[in-house]
Order: sequence, then C-alpha cells, then structure tokens
Amino acid sequence: MSELLDNLVKQDSEFSESKFKSKVENEFIQIMLSMVSRKTLPVKHFVNDEVYGKILNKIKNDVENGRIQIYDELNVAGVELTNIEELEDRFKIDVTVHSKALNYYLSLATRRYLSGNNSSRTDRDYHLTFEKIKDNKSLGAARRCPACGANLDVNKTGVCTYCGTILKLENYDWVITSMDI
Repeated sequence: MSELLDNLVKQDSEFSESKFKSKVENEFIQIMLSMVSRKTLPVKHFVNDEVYGKILNKIKNDVENGRIQIYDELNVAGVELTNIEELEDRFKIDVTVHSKALNYYLSLATRRYLSGNNSSRTDRDYHLTFEKIKDNKSLGAARRCPACGANLDVNKTGVCTYCGTILKLENYDWVITSMDI
C-alpha cells in the first residue's frame, strides 16, 4: 500500500496522510452528531448524495420508531487507511474508523432510555470510502461561493450564508462515497 500512497502524493501535492486522517476523524464525528441532532445540512457537503440519503433514511427510521440514537462520549480511537485505489479519473481510499461511545436509544417523546448501552463505552469500527477527482480545482477556490462569490467556511457548513448555495465539495476535495450507518 505504501507504493499506492507514494503515487497518490506524487499526483496530489496537497495530500498528507496525517491531515487526511484528521479530516476523516473530524467529518466522522460531525456526521454522527448530526444524526443525533437531526441537523444534517452542515454535513451534506462532506458526502455524496447516496450517503446523504442513507443519513436521512436513518433519521427518518428512528423518528418513525419514536426514538433517537445517542452517541454519547463519542471519540475516535484511531483511523486506519485500509486500501488506496487509483481509478482512471479519481483516487479512492477505504478507511476504518475505530470509535468508542455510549451507544443507546432514547424515546423521542419522553427522552427516556429505551435500549442500548448507556453505562459503558463500546468499541465499534466504521468503514468509510473517500474519493477525490484527479486534477480537481484547488480547495482554495472553494473558499468562495460559486454562485455569488461570498466567502465560505467549508469546514463549518459548506453553505453560503448569503444565497444558500451548497458547495459541492466533490469538485475540490475528498468526499465520503460509502459509510456504515
């Protein structure tokens, strides 16, 4: 895998394994917490449409069942790059996120405990796939809204506060194209 990583770095001078792992950790936590709060718009730009649909379906299913899933004391114990693949027009990296959390359900109506483990943190591995288009636009260009030109905080929401346009991060950076939910 080191040869594939070396090839990735040669073709993408901005790539750093440590920065990538930090990005994975940050986005993973934001996505998991967005499912708890049911406020998913701030993470929409991190994922492709298919993964975003899975997130929305998970929330819908929980609401229909009168519950909310809680990831309390959530942290990432480690991020492991498990595979790197070079495709014709993009790079693909499979990642395992080792997380720990109190993972349980509360009643949506009463906020009372329903099931799961709310007394000790459990370990769980999540598998994610990230993809990035080769020769994509510089992420520096993503600091401005493509619709109106206003400044954007890509890490915060990727949504223009002036016109509401959602930045398609896949044109600039790594996006999650598969994720265990």
